[in-house]
Parts: sequence; structure tokens; C-alpha cells
Amino acid sequence: MQSTRQTELVQRQPILSARQVAITVIFGAIAGAFELLQITIPGYLPGVNFSLSGIWISLATMIGGPIVGTIVAFVDAITGQVGILGWPGFTIHVLILAALYPRVYRIQNPTRRLAGYLVATMIALFFQYWWWIALYSFVLEIIPFRAQLILQFGYAYWVYLAIYFLIPAIVLARAPQFVAPEWRWPWQKPEDAGDEGGRVR
Repeated sequence: MQSTRQTELVQRQPILSARQVAITVIFGAIAGAFELLQITIPGYLPGVNFSLSGIWISLATMIGGPIVGTIVAFVDAITGQVGILGWPGFTIHVLILAALYPRVYRIQNPTRRLAGYLVATMIALFFQYWWWIALYSFVLEIIPFRAQLILQFGYAYWVYLAIYFLIPAIVLARAPQFVAPEWRWPWQKPEDAGDEGGRVR
């Protein structure tokens, strides 16, 4: 008697869900449009304005996860003032925010949740900033390194913190279900992602 082998069909999960694809398209389009239309705030560096990209990158990461945030950051970078050189800096922010945000979202107290999100944004922006400091000082040579430390952390960092924090924080406070982290890291199993994300109770 010949033994029959039953072939098991394993259904592989797509890298991005339909929801994540939609989020990528929506926020990528918004970020690209803002950059192409030069909707920015003047007063940052010579020839460089304050970009509003942090709003869309933050929301995309919160809702769609690190892959979505990285793609939106790429679209923003290639359409922005600095170009593709800005993408690694944005990616640093996306990865750190994605690592911290699910824990922040699980905080039950709304005030503490917002405080946690502020701290997460401050940490992500702090590490992102070192990319920009190196880029503007040693690659583009717009401003000397020491002068940048004073300018960036004495002034520009706080402006960008407001850009990255305010609108996403309002959404988190008013419509937390809209920014629920219903996503997983590429190496996570679906059941692990459920524990990591969670919902507001």
C-alpha cells in the first residue's frame, strides 16, 4: 500500500493588510502634496523651512506600523527639500515611535497616555535629530556642527516637537480607536501582535 502524503496549504499573511495599504496611499499622498506645494513654515535654516511631514509620518506609523511609516517617510523625503538624504532620519523616528507607541496606547488614563506619547515623540525626535545635525554639518555643510547644537536643541527641536506631537495627540485624545496600533512587526505572529497592540478599554 502506498502511503499518501497530504499536502498542507499554508496561507501566508500579506506583508501589508488592505487597511495598511490604504493608510500608506492616503498619508503618502498628503505628505507628498504638502512637500510639492511647499506648504511649510519658514525660519528653520538658510534655504530650509520647517516641514510639516512629522504630522503625516507620525499618524501613518501610529495607525499602520513601521513599514507604513517608513514608506510614507520615503515619499515625503523624495518630494521634500532635502531629498532622499532625509529618509534615514525619518526612518529612525518611525522605528523608535513604532517600538514605543503600542505600550503608550495601552495606558488607560487619557492624560497619562498623552504624556506617554509626548515622551515617546521626544525620544524619537531626539535620535532623529542627530541624523539631521550630521547631514547639515558634514554633508550639506549648511551650518557648523557646534552652532547647530545650539540652534537645533535650543530652538528648532521644540518647534518640530510641536509639529510631530500636537495633531497626532489631538487624534489620540479625541478618537483613540482611529489610531489603534492594529499592526505587527514583520517577525511577529498575529497572536503576538494582538497582545502588543491592544485597544482602549
